[in-house]
Amino acid sequence: MQSILITGTNRGIGLEFVRQYADAGWQIIATCRDPVAATELRALAQVQPHIRIERLDLGSPASIDELVGRLGNDLALDVLLHNAALLGPGGPQILGAWQDSAFLDAYRTNALGPALLTQALLPLVEAGSQKKIIFLGSAAGSIGLLQPPANLYAYRASKAALHLIARNLALDLQARKLIVGLVNPGLVDTRGLLDLAADDPGPPDLQHLVRLVRAGVIPLIRSAPSVTGMRTLIDGWTLERSGQFFNYDGQPLPW
Repeated sequence: MQSILITGTNRGIGLEFVRQYADAGWQIIATCRDPVAATELRALAQVQPHIRIERLDLGSPASIDELVGRLGNDLALDVLLHNAALLGPGGPQILGAWQDSAFLDAYRTNALGPALLTQALLPLVEAGSQKKIIFLGSAAGSIGLLQPPANLYAYRASKAALHLIARNLALDLQARKLIVGLVNPGLVDTRGLLDLAADDPGPPDLQHLVRLVRAGVIPLIRSAPSVTGMRTLIDGWTLERSGQFFNYDGQPLPW
């Protein structure tokens, strides 16, 4: 039985990854910050016997250490899948309103946390058969794709840092035959905006996004096709492609 650890599985893309890998018969360690509040994940684990739910806050090195301690040294991971990310509030990420907390929180969760978790779990990945470390990057963190509007400074910068970490890891781990992948999930509707009624403005902090989606400016997709595409990429990722950046549909993306 193949094994995978997935971060950020309480909803959206992470939950869909759990659902699809469970249906494919994988052994899954599903992590999230608050397992008690992850009602959909816990319900899925009730009917899928190979899902193990663990608490993990990627913004806390202590939480990472605690998870590693609970996992022990006897576990083998075929895939370590870094899905969890923090978008953060938009206001403190706009020029003129920058706040250090917005930048630090984004860096801790989106770049430093995945790096520390990878470092801690390398022996478990080396013990697996596939030996894959996969990061969900973002087109928003690609300098080559950067275009207006100039917003989300903290999120964009933290994702660009994650991209560099993934690329550096690929070079560092090539001799050890560990595969590092970086994939963009696309513009996925993780907040249910596509299901809003026509007269529903959506959550107060996302009303501007709802307007852009309804105007066709932002072409959101659902989690299922994004995850299906990413799983195909992950299944086929080889050492020769280690460190490359792809869209969920297999299109190469610029750094």
